[in-house]
Amino acid sequence: MNYEDLHYFGLKVVYKDLVDNGFEVLNVRKELDVNPQILARKAETLYFIVVRTATFPDMGLLTPEVAANVSRHAMKHKAVCRFASVGVANAKGDNDEIMSKPEIDGEYYINYKGLMPFPQ
Repeated sequence: MNYEDLHYFGLKVVYKDLVDNGFEVLNVRKELDVNPQILARKAETLYFIVVRTATFPDMGLLTPEVAANVSRHAMKHKAVCRFASVGVANAKGDNDEIMSKPEIDGEYYINYKGLMPFPQ
């Protein structure tokens, strides 16, 4: 799985979680350089969601620069910012090296703890 595949996989994980939790997903952008990736609504509140995905043993990270830029944009639209960090491991791996290389259409362990507020 290359970085684009990994990013898209993380978006699908977060999208499913949002739908399962009653969010209306308004837009999803899979481009790597677009922030936020997901625009959603729940109970009349607009959400800007930044998704970052990494391979085992890491988790996706939100950089201060991205957080600041998305926060400024969200203020103009009265939106709430949330961050979704996703970690993906190859479930067929029996050591750290193999687990850190998820394969397309493979089996995965997913580390995702839901939406987190942006740091203040």
